[in-house]
Amino acid sequence: MDADFDAHYDQFVRGLDYLRRARVRAAGAPPLDAFAVSAIFCARHLTQARGARTLAGVSGLQTFFTALLTIIAPILLVAGIAFGLGKRKIISEQRSLARASLYFFSPALAFVSLANSDVNTHDFFIIIVFAVLMVALLGALSWGVARALKFDRMLTSAFLLSVLFVNAGNYGIPFSQFAFGAEGVARAAIYFTVNSMLANTVAVYIASAGHSDLRASLRAVLKMPLAYAALLGLLFNLMQWSLPAPILRALELAAAAALPVMLVNLGLEMARVRRRDYEWRVFLAAGIKLLIAPLVALALAGALGMQGLTRSVSVIEASMPTAVMASLIATEFRARSDFVTGAVLISTLGSAVTLTLLLLFLGYAPP
Repeated sequence: MDADFDAHYDQFVRGLDYLRRARVRAAGAPPLDAFAVSAIFCARHLTQARGARTLAGVSGLQTFFTALLTIIAPILLVAGIAFGLGKRKIISEQRSLARASLYFFSPALAFVSLANSDVNTHDFFIIIVFAVLMVALLGALSWGVARALKFDRMLTSAFLLSVLFVNAGNYGIPFSQFAFGAEGVARAAIYFTVNSMLANTVAVYIASAGHSDLRASLRAVLKMPLAYAALLGLLFNLMQWSLPAPILRALELAAAAALPVMLVNLGLEMARVRRRDYEWRVFLAAGIKLLIAPLVALALAGALGMQGLTRSVSVIEASMPTAVMASLIATEFRARSDFVTGAVLISTLGSAVTLTLLLLFLGYAPP
């Protein structure tokens, strides 16, 4: 029907245009009546508008695939190779690599990124507030859903873990690097630091259904170098301090290794997730993570007055899929780890589309 309408529409435009030219050529012809002039004017402008919409649609589609190929594809390619190596047991020891990332490469990246960035104290603390409030808001939402659907205690814990904690490190930081560059990484590192601290305290408390030793969890957080590295990097930035060249170059070398190590970690972590037939509540958790969380993040960013790159990076980080760390914590405390790993797998696969669309909504323009 649309094709027939377009054909008749084009004939109508050509007919009116022919009428105009014929009258102009005819000697002494009276001017066109107002209806004909208006019809030609409207038809021409509608034609131009239709062409503009077509070009905009093509441009939007091109931007979508450009973002998908230049940002998501490199992440999935490296992680996919690591996934294959992990499945074939060519790389079987993932814990040591994860600890190297957490205690060495990631702190180096956080320090170098913040020391050399334009992140000011306002942006630094607003990202912290944003990250904490996101966990609080999604916690209230997911707890309300769990209560409404009458989940038992163990399922409620698994549901909360699946919704609250994001893969801000192994997935989020490389994504921010490809999408926003070095300044994006600096802001993503702040979010990652807060998320890691919450995952090692609140997540442990949730997984154990309120019976864990909270003091022990807090002590574990205080041993993490990531937070100290981020604060130190900000201090060096504000005070305009600089390190001796050998130390700075060593840290820059370690920081450069952080992103590929994170992606390898992501692939190895996904290799440990087993496929199975998941119940509908797993898809509900993944749906909240991928569809509702971005809306909450956008609303919260607006309420806090966040703007520019700080807003974009924070919203993207908050919209990342479920953290693999949540699955590990659920396994440790026997909080329906099968449910959480299902949410990790489904949300990670679905994020390729949702994150790309969100990036376009935030105004991403390919270079």
